[in-house]
Amino acid sequence: MKKTPRLTLCASAVLSLCAMAHAQTGDAPASLERIQITGSSIKRLAGETALPVSVVKSEELEARGHTELKDLVLEMPQSLSLGTNSGAAGPMLNLRGLGPMRTLTLLNGRRMANEPLQDQYVSVNVIPRMALDRAETLRDGASSIYGSDAIGGVQNFWTFNSFKGARVKAEWNQPEHSGGGETKAIGAIVGVGDLNADGWNAYLSLDHQRKSALFKIDRPELYDYSVLSAMGLGLVPDNKNPSPTANFGFATGANSNYNPAFATGCAAPYSLPTLGAGSVATPPTYSNAGCYRNPNFYDAITDGSEITNVFGKLSWKLNNDHTLTLEGLHSKFNVQKYRGMQVPGATAPATTYSMPATSRFYPGKGITPAVKVVGSNTGANSPTMFLDASKTPGTVTDLNMNNRTIFFVWGPAELGSAYRNDEQTNDRLVLAAEGTVAGFDYRVGLNYGRSLRDTRAGGGYILYSKAQEGFTKGILNPFGLQDAEGLEYLKSIEASDYSYRVNRAYNQSVDATLTRSLMDLPGGPLMLAVTGEVRRDSAKVSPAPLDYVTKDANGKYLIDAFGNVTKHDLVGETPVGVARDLKRDIKSAVIEVDAPVTRRLSLNAAVRSDSYSDLKTTTVNPKLSARYQALDELVLRASANTGFRAPSIMDIQNPTPEVRTQTMDDPVLCPSATPTVANTGNPVNGYTRDQVCNQTMSYWTKSPDNSFLKPEKSKGWTLGLALEPTKGLLMTADYWGIKLTDMLGAVAIAEVQQQPAKYATNIIRKADGTIDYIIASQANRGDTSIRGLDLSLAYRVNTPVGQASFLLDGTYYESYRFTAEKGGEVLSNVGIITNDARYGGAGVNSGLAGMPQINPRWKHTASVGLRNGPWSGLVSVRYNTGLTDITPRAGSTVNRVSPYSQYGASLAYSGFKGLKLSLAVNNFTNANPPVTSNTIYTGYVTSLADVLGRAWKVTADYTF
Repeated sequence: MKKTPRLTLCASAVLSLCAMAHAQTGDAPASLERIQITGSSIKRLAGETALPVSVVKSEELEARGHTELKDLVLEMPQSLSLGTNSGAAGPMLNLRGLGPMRTLTLLNGRRMANEPLQDQYVSVNVIPRMALDRAETLRDGASSIYGSDAIGGVQNFWTFNSFKGARVKAEWNQPEHSGGGETKAIGAIVGVGDLNADGWNAYLSLDHQRKSALFKIDRPELYDYSVLSAMGLGLVPDNKNPSPTANFGFATGANSNYNPAFATGCAAPYSLPTLGAGSVATPPTYSNAGCYRNPNFYDAITDGSEITNVFGKLSWKLNNDHTLTLEGLHSKFNVQKYRGMQVPGATAPATTYSMPATSRFYPGKGITPAVKVVGSNTGANSPTMFLDASKTPGTVTDLNMNNRTIFFVWGPAELGSAYRNDEQTNDRLVLAAEGTVAGFDYRVGLNYGRSLRDTRAGGGYILYSKAQEGFTKGILNPFGLQDAEGLEYLKSIEASDYSYRVNRAYNQSVDATLTRSLMDLPGGPLMLAVTGEVRRDSAKVSPAPLDYVTKDANGKYLIDAFGNVTKHDLVGETPVGVARDLKRDIKSAVIEVDAPVTRRLSLNAAVRSDSYSDLKTTTVNPKLSARYQALDELVLRASANTGFRAPSIMDIQNPTPEVRTQTMDDPVLCPSATPTVANTGNPVNGYTRDQVCNQTMSYWTKSPDNSFLKPEKSKGWTLGLALEPTKGLLMTADYWGIKLTDMLGAVAIAEVQQQPAKYATNIIRKADGTIDYIIASQANRGDTSIRGLDLSLAYRVNTPVGQASFLLDGTYYESYRFTAEKGGEVLSNVGIITNDARYGGAGVNSGLAGMPQINPRWKHTASVGLRNGPWSGLVSVRYNTGLTDITPRAGSTVNRVSPYSQYGASLAYSGFKGLKLSLAVNNFTNANPPVTSNTIYTGYVTSLADVLGRAWKVTADYTF
């Protein structure tokens, strides 16, 4: 040990193991065990690796006040995961901002079954927290060891090798502001047997967490129109729209001329009165006055969730040479994804409801007041709704209804925001053995994983035909809250917890690694590792449930040739699925050599080949890394690699198209200077506005045949150093770059809107020339080139008041340049915010995010800790630099987004036998997200920052 360089003892690549007081109790041990480090098949000391690997112990995560692993991926400066998750797949790591599908997530060094809908990533929600020992993040490409998806890096979660005893933990996290966002969690782990003394160990862990949703109405300071307008954000009033107090008309194409509830306030908080966006124009207009749906009441900032993880491990030491392990995981999490108030769409029997004059709620017949109008009022025309004498002058009369049928778009107020129960299950069973035989160290494993995603209409969704029947019979009131009879009927037509989409994914593999020393070199043994793996990935798509699918006159279900449901009774969601089984076989081989050429210089080389049965191709990816101990206090390291990402099984063997809708102008027949903004164009000769402007268009994000897709390719490199100028102080710097080609990404719908001539073949038209649908699906499109610098500083020192620790971990993006298509315009995506959808397509998010990604120029996490006997405390900060808004709202002077800092603090006491109590406060400065005038947000950048406000967390942890 005396001959071992200091930086090896400090584990130069593993900052948290040597720097944080919460994870340390003393000086370096007398001996260090060689372990498997992420990025290599050869066991070594943590500090011997040439690769940039960050390690965070589970104790450190608790000290930072984390309530779930999502907090880890959010604060990592190398990750650009969104703060407010916009999807229901759960939080995922997004290393280097390349998208979660280009970061590989492992559990104990092996793959898990992917999320089955996209089949491209694993959510950290499925990782067992109570059994977690450490999280390792390799900030470098690793396809030469792990194969596909490791372009941006690898995050490897390691559970305890063994555990003896028992431990229980309870957590409660409560925002200081009123409303939702509360988190409650319990966990336990129990283990018996001593692996070294008894030759066996078994342990079982359980953790359960529940978090309530947070709605915009709970944070009015972030979404109030008057406040934001006063800040110069250029916001304008909402136009009338489908709401629980319906705007009605006399034709299905003009169904929002009048609203009898407008004069009485539109039944707040469900609906609110508005004079329309034109009311603040010069000169003002009021054609869009009426009631509008209150988005603050229906829209959630963060969704609710419930997570349950059960993990168990059984280990046998057969003798000193062989160990057999069996581990099992059952994870289940449900995201309560709030979708707002749902109204009929193109796949409903009709896009509007109707009401006959016989309904007791027909306007002007007693219950519903008559609508006041000005102008000609013959009973066969549509006069102007009266607002007041200054805005709509003229003689005021009651609207002559003439017993005409009225039409409206409406949603149920009392049922609240519709939400999906997106339930996901991930199970895994691994039987593994390792030991020594005939001079070889071996590791073998049988791995079986499966995942399930069951998407259900949780609540707030109704059946169209039953609602229409309620309007026809006078049971339902579209102009106000329901009476007792209407409320009972409304609840009876709700499709509660109805499964309308079920997907499954499977991962089965056999792997074996043999390692041995070939010869002695001056620096140590020359090590060789050979790995082989055979894997089958498969998926199962369940057929669309037929309960609410409409039948034609011949009794045939209305499903098109591709299996898409075209008409159904469920308002707001469409039953999806075609019964089909998909599979692919992958054969892989890896050779790795580690050569300690001298005591100070070591080289590592690896090469991996992967053969995919459905791609008809074999990829070969090498990697070379070097580590040079220039001084006892200084390590230099470098690496170069190639990588790849295979199209997912769903990308290649897509069982059915994925169809989405968007309200837009026809970019050819209703051209506009702002084609991505609906209702801003003008129809060309021969077409009316109702035909080609402000229409709900269907577009395919997945086409049925993608056999033409190729794997993405990458080249990456790192050049870095680790310096320990004095005992306890460690500084690292790694300059890195990644270049990707043939990136998979969907043609963004905005690209079609902005360049309709270029994408004319993507616009499929009907016989009359209007748009039938648009193809915006996957293709090998653009290139991306990124360069940046990772910096860290860790310092631990004994002081008169205890052991102090300091940590800084940051990433600087020098450049992030990409093209959305081959030969296309080169765009830069560092330090900006934009609503240009090209920034959310190929080269950035591949269509997986609902908004363009934000890449701050600099992002860091820093902390100061102190430990004295049973007391320990930590203050931490998460920081990112400001942004320039390159597409601000028209008329706004706010084109700069301020930097953001979020502070947290924790205090823990472990003076009671077996009991540890801690109190933490997150965002203790109560900082709001930074302000933006970009239309992609309503005032604040909520995806980048904390929206809960100041939150208190109490934890009790007892060890038996």
